[in-house]
Amino acid sequence: MVYELEAYNTDCRYSQDVRYREYTSSKKKAEKFNKIPKIQCTDSGHGIVFNSREHNGKRKPIVKTLDSYVREHLSH
Repeated sequence: MVYELEAYNTDCRYSQDVRYREYTSSKKKAEKFNKIPKIQCTDSGHGIVFNSREHNGKRKPIVKTLDSYVREHLSH
């Protein structure tokens, strides 16, 4: 089983705004990724959310913009 870990902007105007994406076969890592707190960007309620899901098919490019933030939260 392969999991896609993705952090993206919740503002629908920027639906393709992915700040982090990687793939893992670790279920434990995928579960921890889902627990990373949302990054609140504005008072509007939009922000960056973290989501993992089972992945099938062609992989999208890896994105590591929030790499240090993700590593910090996964190390706990």
